[in-house]
Amino acid sequence: MAEALNLAQGKRRYRLALAGLLLVAAAMVAGYMLTLRTIWVEIDGRTLVVHSHLATVGEALREARIAVQPEDRVDPPADTPLQSGLHVRVQRARTMYINVDGAVQVHRTLLSNVGDALTEAGVRWIPEDRITIGGQVVPPEQPLYVEVAVSRSGSSRGGRSDALSQAPAPLQVSVQRAVPIALQDGQTPYTFLTTAATLGEALVEKGITLYAADKIQPPLDTPIQPGLHAYIDRSCPVTLLVDGQVRATRTRTKTVADLLKEEGITLGALDYTRPALTEPVVPDLQVAVVRVEERETVEHETIPFEVEYRGNPALEIDQQQVDNVGAPGVFSRSLKVRYENGIEVSRLLAKEWVEKPPQNRIISYGTKIVERQLATPGGTVTYWRKIRVLVTAYSPATCGKAPDDPTYGITRTGLRATKGIIAVDPSVIPMMSRLYVPGYGTGLAADTGSLIKGQHIDLAYDDNNLVHWWRWVDVYLLSPPPPRSQIRWTLPNYPREN
Repeated sequence: MAEALNLAQGKRRYRLALAGLLLVAAAMVAGYMLTLRTIWVEIDGRTLVVHSHLATVGEALREARIAVQPEDRVDPPADTPLQSGLHVRVQRARTMYINVDGAVQVHRTLLSNVGDALTEAGVRWIPEDRITIGGQVVPPEQPLYVEVAVSRSGSSRGGRSDALSQAPAPLQVSVQRAVPIALQDGQTPYTFLTTAATLGEALVEKGITLYAADKIQPPLDTPIQPGLHAYIDRSCPVTLLVDGQVRATRTRTKTVADLLKEEGITLGALDYTRPALTEPVVPDLQVAVVRVEERETVEHETIPFEVEYRGNPALEIDQQQVDNVGAPGVFSRSLKVRYENGIEVSRLLAKEWVEKPPQNRIISYGTKIVERQLATPGGTVTYWRKIRVLVTAYSPATCGKAPDDPTYGITRTGLRATKGIIAVDPSVIPMMSRLYVPGYGTGLAADTGSLIKGQHIDLAYDDNNLVHWWRWVDVYLLSPPPPRSQIRWTLPNYPREN
């Protein structure tokens, strides 16, 4: 019984001790939670949540292993009492190794761009100087801090990652001093500052264009040194029109002749240029090369032959024969033709001659008169020539005169126009010749008319018995024939019978 009682008391004492320990632990946990503070720290573009029991901002940052250097900026300051909900911004100073004027100096800065940081470090610079960071050329406005595009947040109690415990990597900054050089560009002087290594690079940097034909002294690969003097002998733009091509080029030659020689253009014996070879070369000059060629050519022209008529007493009148058909001749001329750039510009007559004379066509016409007889309703008549003519008719009333006109009805020969009077062309039918006209009878060629030409006759009638004619008829010239001097041996070919 006593043993059971002792066991029960031991268990009671154990329970009481355990309860006491639990109360102490609960009190400790409650005290810990009451002293724990939560703050937000913004650093390197990140926002971090930091939990700490320590008293100040600086102690909490060290506990979180966030490295802070004396040049860094902590807002609020590191000795600020720690309170839950506090927002702390840490801006780390950037370390710069500045290489300038042959020496390297170390500088830490909170400024935002490299130019201001250099000034802060006591480095005097001008806009023409070349500033590089890590070997890359940067402008003076180059930011030293780059914000992270997306912020990341985290939580810490008593520690942080190695990335946050380290300061940003130092920057290697170099300053290359610009040096002055002088340039005489044709008639224009320049003085400018440059950080280029060579003269050629300096000209490119300044946007000064050089052409292949330009001449520069000293050479483009000359190293830049303070006080360097350079000279550019400028070429001028010219245009050449030669052999159908347009060449745009530049030259420093003085005359057109020198320009052609430089371009490898040769002139033939007759070729010339516009402007002349002796003219000076000026900017934007246009030079045309005119290629000249002269050729000799021979032209031929036909000489028409003429028709020659000859009387043939063995051939009957109104008959013809060709004794010689005739042939055209050839007239030749030699010309000197001048071409400029393939285009004919002139022709000069050198000589001309009859290469082949024409041969006239010879036609014989008959002059032999043979009298023949013709049976007519009025009896047999003897005629010496038969002619085919156009026959018309008229009367005194159709001649355009009034009956009371003293010349009314009077013919060219003074006879009165009546049946038996015939108007003729005297060059074909001699006046006062007697004619026999079938259907009309015998008549006398005793009148003329302004419309009666060639092989055309007009038959007269009285006013009261006019018969209208308009037809071709064979008429007969009655014997005796007129003197041979009055005979027209070859008849005209008008009017023509259709």
